[in-house]
Amino acid sequence: MKRLPIVSIAFLLLAGLAACEKDGGPKGSGELSSTDKDLFKFLPQGETAVFGGNYMKLQKFMTSQLGKATAEAMEKFGPGMTKWMECFVNMRDLKLGGSANVQGKNVQLRMVFTGMGLNDVKQCADQAGFKTNLDADGKYMSIELPPPAGTQGYLVLSNGALYTRQSMVISAMPLVTPGARAELESDIAAATKASALDDAKMQALVAKADRTKTVWFAGSGAGTAISDKLGELWGSFDISSGIAADVSFQLTDDALLTKFEDGVKEMKKMADQLPGDLKDIVESLQFSRKGDHVRLAIKISESQLASIVRQAGMFGGMR
Repeated sequence: MKRLPIVSIAFLLLAGLAACEKDGGPKGSGELSSTDKDLFKFLPQGETAVFGGNYMKLQKFMTSQLGKATAEAMEKFGPGMTKWMECFVNMRDLKLGGSANVQGKNVQLRMVFTGMGLNDVKQCADQAGFKTNLDADGKYMSIELPPPAGTQGYLVLSNGALYTRQSMVISAMPLVTPGARAELESDIAAATKASALDDAKMQALVAKADRTKTVWFAGSGAGTAISDKLGELWGSFDISSGIAADVSFQLTDDALLTKFEDGVKEMKKMADQLPGDLKDIVESLQFSRKGDHVRLAIKISESQLASIVRQAGMFGGMR
C-alpha cells in the first residue's frame, strides 16, 4: 500500500501553519485603528511583511502546557530567557507593531511597543539577570541577552513608545546584530517621510487579516528570492487550548500551485493511513482555491500537539 512519507506530511502541515482572496473563513479586521496607527507610523514603507500581536492572549498561552514547553525551549538559548519572555507577556497594556524586511538570507526585524517604558524593560532584565546600560538622557537602553540574540537596544520615541531593531543572517548558526542608537534614530527619521501607513498595497493586505487573533501578519514575496513563486499573503495564528491557523497566499507559479493543490488532496485522501490524532488533524484541514489564491485553515488541540510530538519521537529516524 502506498504510504505518504512522514517528512511530506510534516511539510504540508507546516506549510498550512506558515503560509489570497479568502474563499470563506473569517472576515478581515479592516483599516487599522488609531491605536495601531500610532505604532505603524514608526515603521518604514516597502517592508516584506508587517505583523502584530495580542499580548493578553499570549499571557494565557504561557500558562498552557504548550506555553510551558515553549518556555523550556527558550531557556536552552541561555539562562534567564524564560523569565525575560514571561515578564513581557505579563504586561497587560502591552501592544506591538512590527515589520520584517527580507533580502536573500538577510532579515531585518523592527518592532514598536506601547504599554511599557524603559523602567519596565530594566525590571524584566533584572529579573532575568541580564546587564543593562541606560544613556545619560534616559532615551536609550541596551540589554545584554544570551547569544545568538546578543545586545538588544530600545529607543524612546516622541509618543513614549519603544522602538527596537535586529538584523540577522539566516543560517545554521544565525548571526543577530542589534541596531545601535544612531541607527534606530535614523530609522525613525526615515519613517516620518515614508511609513508603513503610506504603503497602500500593504495596508490593503493588513485590512484582510483577522487582527483579533494572537498573532496576525500580512506581506508579499515581492523583492525576495521567491518573488517568482509567492505573491501576497496574510493570515493569523490563534493560541488558545492549542493552535489555530488561517492563512491565505498567492502562488504565481502555475506548476507549483497545481503541485501544492494535488499534494493537499493526496494527503487528505490518505488520512486513514495515519495515526489517530494526525488523521483527525489532516481530515479537519480546510483548503480552498480561487484562481491563483489559496486558503488553508487548521486547528490543533493541545492533546493533538502532544500526540504529534510523541509521533515525531517514534519516527525520528525516518527520512
